[in-house]
Amino acid sequence: MGVTRAIASAAVLLTAVGAAEAAVPGAAQAAGAATNARTIRLVLTVAKGESTVPAQQRASLTCQPAGGSHKQARTACAELAKVGGRFDRLQLAGGACTMVYDPVTVTASGRWKGRKVAYQHTFGNACTLTTTTGAVFSF
Repeated sequence: MGVTRAIASAAVLLTAVGAAEAAVPGAAQAAGAATNARTIRLVLTVAKGESTVPAQQRASLTCQPAGGSHKQARTACAELAKVGGRFDRLQLAGGACTMVYDPVTVTASGRWKGRKVAYQHTFGNACTLTTTTGAVFSF
């Protein structure tokens, strides 16, 4: 009777361990999904002309907390947060710019709170870039 009880106890223990191991990957995936939903990690580029290459400037930007190689990360994150990370909605009030056409093309790629970001836009000149996007592409 003692051997049977020991075998039954071992079977219960192995079943419990197996259930716990099965639960851990699911919990890890759920935690990973929650982290990805909050992740703000972007790569920003600025190129002279109407093409994205060659990029004259490149910066990484992370938010929550603000960081990366972007020199004005905190301000850039705040400006993007106001428009929900939608680069096409950036419209900061700024000064007057000349009408000289000297195009500048910017890109943003990465993730904003779990949403994929793939933005590209050509501005008429550096002044219109700055007055429209503020600190976001000023690095």
